[in-house]
Amino acid sequence: MLHVLAADSTGDPELILQSAQSGRAVGWIVPKSARSGDRVLFHLPARGLAARGTVATEPRERTSGRYEADISGVTLLPSSIPLAFIRVNHAAWKWPTYPRSYTTIDGPIEERLEQLLQSYQVSFAEPLNEGAAKTISVTVHERNPLARHRCIEHYGAACFVCGFCFGEVYGDIADGYIHVHHLKAVAHRGGEYVVDPIKDLRPICPNCHVVAHLRQPPLSIAELKRLLKA
Repeated sequence: MLHVLAADSTGDPELILQSAQSGRAVGWIVPKSARSGDRVLFHLPARGLAARGTVATEPRERTSGRYEADISGVTLLPSSIPLAFIRVNHAAWKWPTYPRSYTTIDGPIEERLEQLLQSYQVSFAEPLNEGAAKTISVTVHERNPLARHRCIEHYGAACFVCGFCFGEVYGDIADGYIHVHHLKAVAHRGGEYVVDPIKDLRPICPNCHVVAHLRQPPLSIAELKRLLKA
């Protein structure tokens, strides 16, 4: 069983980002039927499905007649998923068309949603400390989704090199989609480090991102812009 919880104020996205960064629980409106240990998925306005968490307390009634519980273990998805993407690929689930404050799903509806969440994140295998190496069959370097969200929140989702914006070209289904580029490659940092999402990262489109990494060390933003002008 999964509770999908929607933000209903302009300050809610910041609460989620703060909770993900600090590790502290955040109070949230939940269904009366929610129970401690239930899984939740947050929908944030203008972002989409953006974070996961766990119900940490039994619901308590508020004066408005709604119920609130503490949500702990808030973790951001590598990339927020627009509801337009869910609507197109999950026709059996009607909530994304008329999102209310919350909904609870299970069975085939939940299974299909989890499949879509997983498939959408594949191109964002970039899970404020970064660069911790872990060995699978090769060595990869972890990316922190909070840094990614902070970068896009500051710079927007248009490419910092060419200006391309997925949402403007393809509409709501691609709104907010963008790659995030490390100005200094993570693999060259020499281990785990604290990333500054504003100083160290820039949003760039996949085309510019590929070109940047055609050379080692990667091309700088300024070099990419010069290539475009040429």
